Amino acid sequence: MFNYETEVQTQLRSSIRALMQKHLARFDRPETYGTVPRELFSLIAELGLAGLSIPEQFGGTEADPITSMLAVEELAYANLGPAIFTCVHSMVAGLINSHGTELQKTEFLPYMASGKWLGAFALTEPQAGSDASALKTSATADGSDYLLNGEKCYITSAGSADVYLVFARTGDSNEHSSTGSKGISCFIVSSSAPGIVIASPDHKMGCELSPIASVTFDAVRVPATAMLGTKNNGYAVALSGLAGGRVSIAACANGVARHALDIALAAVRERRQFGAEIGSFQGIQFMIADLVMLLEAAELLTYQAAIEMERAGLAPKSSTANSIRTVSARASMAKCFATDAAMRITTDAVQLLGGAGYIKDYVVERLMRDAKMLQIVEGTNQIQRWVIGRELVKGALVCQ
Repeated sequence: MFNYETEVQTQLRSSIRALMQKHLARFDRPETYGTVPRELFSLIAELGLAGLSIPEQFGGTEADPITSMLAVEELAYANLGPAIFTCVHSMVAGLINSHGTELQKTEFLPYMASGKWLGAFALTEPQAGSDASALKTSATADGSDYLLNGEKCYITSAGSADVYLVFARTGDSNEHSSTGSKGISCFIVSSSAPGIVIASPDHKMGCELSPIASVTFDAVRVPATAMLGTKNNGYAVALSGLAGGRVSIAACANGVARHALDIALAAVRERRQFGAEIGSFQGIQFMIADLVMLLEAAELLTYQAAIEMERAGLAPKSSTANSIRTVSARASMAKCFATDAAMRITTDAVQLLGGAGYIKDYVVERLMRDAKMLQIVEGTNQIQRWVIGRELVKGALVCQ
């Protein structure tokens, strides 16, 4: 809504919109639901979006947080599904780049940057959602390998991904790390590894072009060299991706909300009741004014969080614990506010279209269903409020 983009960023946004307008309809059909449309992902990769978090030396574009945010927002404007699987892919690639060995980076990142390989993040379990440290999946040492056993659920791109980041418990009772976050390690696992079982895709309320499913690991053998980072430090690896993930979800929410608002504005300008455009009625104008203010505020919060991430990234060695917590809190603020705003904006957009808003042909009902998911993923908004409040009490976040 407000203009803060560079010329290059504006051109990227235009390229994404043109791509989605030209190709999306071929994939957004019921018969394609339940799997990631890999041809669409390849087209997205041609714009450099599969390599947003990957350095140029490995074929990526290594975009700054603000450019990444704008790209994700534009994808979500067209359809939330591609935005979500691209975000998750970027997070996985970013974690490999941040925590991986040179061999791991060389092995995985070029294929991920090109779009030939799609990444998935396997952390959540049936009894370990918001409390991810309660996960039960185990990784037992067996010679120079590890055997993975356990179940993950709600995994984005499961069944379509080529590379999974799998978080498993490697601690033992002698190390006092058989429970809690200290006993968790992260592994890079190929989808071709024997013993991986993918369940049927879950039937979701929305976001059909980004399928989720449960993944079972039945004595999946992975070499010790597949461990990302150090042993029992996997929870820190997961946490290091949260801020970027939450800013991405905020950007998704802004794209969904902006699309809904555009549809609502067009409708109130065209629809006539009682001999006048309904947009001329004060009650309708008040609704539109509230929605525009919500979207502007959400975009500003998201932009601010991206700036904080960029500052921290420019000087990581000088980052203090307080500055890291500030980035986390800002990301939580953006995610929480933007997704709540998207839910309100899409719901009111349905209302402003009247009966047509409840009909699938008018898109806004899909946008409303998609928005609901964003209040849940990457940590529920109740968790975000807890993070924000905690950092305020600790003094890491200062109200200015």
